[in-house]
Amino acid sequence: MNNPPLRFEGSHPCDRKKSQGWGTVHSGDIRQCFRCFRNLFTNLPCPILFAFFCGKGGKPRHSTMVPSLKTVTLGLLLLTPLAAPAQTHFNGAKALEYARQFVAIGPRWPTSPGHAQAEVFLRSQFKHDQLEEDNFTANTPIGPVPMRNFIVRFPGKKDGVIVLATHYETNYWLRKINFVGANDGGSTTGLLMAIADQLREQIANGKKLDGYSVWLVFDDGEESILPTWTDSDSTYGTRHLAAKWARDGTLGRIKAFILADMIGDKDLDIQRESQSTDWLVALVRQAAKKFGYERYFFQKDEAVSDDHLPFVKRGVPSIDVIDLDYGPNNSYHHTDKDTMDKISAHSLTIDGDVFLETIRLIDLR
Repeated sequence: MNNPPLRFEGSHPCDRKKSQGWGTVHSGDIRQCFRCFRNLFTNLPCPILFAFFCGKGGKPRHSTMVPSLKTVTLGLLLLTPLAAPAQTHFNGAKALEYARQFVAIGPRWPTSPGHAQAEVFLRSQFKHDQLEEDNFTANTPIGPVPMRNFIVRFPGKKDGVIVLATHYETNYWLRKINFVGANDGGSTTGLLMAIADQLREQIANGKKLDGYSVWLVFDDGEESILPTWTDSDSTYGTRHLAAKWARDGTLGRIKAFILADMIGDKDLDIQRESQSTDWLVALVRQAAKKFGYERYFFQKDEAVSDDHLPFVKRGVPSIDVIDLDYGPNNSYHHTDKDTMDKISAHSLTIDGDVFLETIRLIDLR
């Protein structure tokens, strides 16, 4: 079957032999003028296609042959936008495994053998990193108690620091019920360890992070010694650290203090902590939206006394990323039901994605 010659209307600027105005009928056969075919694609960002239809030096090929199906198909394929690469996600399974190893130590209340083992675990995990052990003695209701913060530094190109923090100990007053704090202290310790893995890759071979330095803080003594929480019997590690950094000038370098607490919960429901810095809340919300995680964040507002407050009180932009709704009617919180079966890799993946994206957004400010 023979196809009739293709005809089209319009000016033909590449034909210098005949002057034709707009709206005239071109008398030629488009199969004999690849110049016209080429002109259809002149403004498209596809130099490969241009080179295909036009010979070396951009000179058009002329042929009386009808373009083959293969030729047209290739042209269409070249014009088809490439699919966007699949979005990569944080390794929540690795964070969960770190948490499992850490929680296997057992209860980690201050002065206990388990607390000493937790220190050994952290020291071993970060022995090849820039690790500082911040030792201090806390004045508590049971007398002076030695405590230790662990600070791991990953240097960046920009002048300033983003701090990610979690507490790692369990409650002294729960020492008789085998409280292991899988979610409360354990999950976020695993989270920061897995974040450290990614940061470590980024600074391999003497490189620096593209943005601000990131410091991971594993703080001691967040939990109260006695059953009743008070401002003086709680947050020992961050109160000490905020005061120390205020004295030596470090506090002025901190661009953001981001606290992670109890966010390994399988039924993730992170509250908007109302004492947190507004612009940091907005950035975390923006980060969550990027991944379609809006339903897990900020559906409720609640004021929470936690490790971020010593930094809030000193004017450091701070946020508490916390899920204080753990189990039916919060029934797992501070009980022996806070075990590994209540936390998930899925929740830790969400946390890691949002934390790393929040760091990126802060770097852009």
